[in-house]
Parts: sequence; structure tokens; C-alpha cells
Amino acid sequence: MSRSNMSGMTTAAIVYCSATWTTAGLGEDIARVLDSGGIETRVAAIGEIDPASLADVDYLFLGCWTHGWFVVNQHPVPAWVDWTRELPRLDHPRVALFTTYKVRTGSMFPRMRRALRDKAPRIELELQAKGRVLTDEGRRKLEAFIGG
Repeated sequence: MSRSNMSGMTTAAIVYCSATWTTAGLGEDIARVLDSGGIETRVAAIGEIDPASLADVDYLFLGCWTHGWFVVNQHPVPAWVDWTRELPRLDHPRVALFTTYKVRTGSMFPRMRRALRDKAPRIELELQAKGRVLTDEGRRKLEAFIGG
């Protein structure tokens, strides 16, 4: 169970980098699940939120679209990697990653984890979708993550 902020609410932040609004849409779908679970959620693009403000949320979802060739060399875009360098150390939030893709995610999650290695000691969940909506399996994983 996560700690809540001073107001007693459990909080979450969903921060994404999106080229075609697909990843932004997935972030919004994740927010709908969190909101329905009574979690106060804010959603923002990487340039729209102060990275320092993320250390105190209960849940932090970091998303980026899958960049690279269709079947190899998938990686987060440089803007997302650069933005992660501004993050504080994330000891409190339960951290999850999410991505959207066309064919496959390949090395996307390992490379996202690598970018966060000094910032997020525990990444507990990875969500992926081809579009703006969680799959049924993704929704089940998310609900288990926020319920446990």
C-alpha cells in the first residue's frame, strides 16, 4: 500500500514523451484506471512538469514511444533520455514504465531502465500497447499494481 500525501489522497503522475499522441493517449487511459481507483492523478508531457515535483507522488508512470527500426534497435528518444537526467532520485514512488509501438518493443524497456538506473532503484511494472488503450492484460497488471 502506498503512502498518501498530506491531504490523505494517494497520488500519481503520468509523464510521457509522444510523437503522434499515441503515447499521450495511453497515458490518459492509464489515468482513467487510476482515477477510477480513487488515485489523484496528473498527466503531463515531459516538458510540462517539474521533475523535482515527482519525488513525492505515490505512483509514477514514465512513458515514451518506441523509436528505432521496426524489429531491432528500439530505444527511447533522446529528449526523453535527456529529461530523465533532471529527475531526482525516486525512492518513494512506485515506478512503472509504459511504451507504445508499431511492431515490437524489443530493447525499449531495458534501455528505459538503463536511462533511469541512478534515479529509480525499483521499477515494478512495464506496460505496452500498439495504440492509445491498454490491453485487457495491461489493465489487469495495472489494477494489480495499484491494488498491491
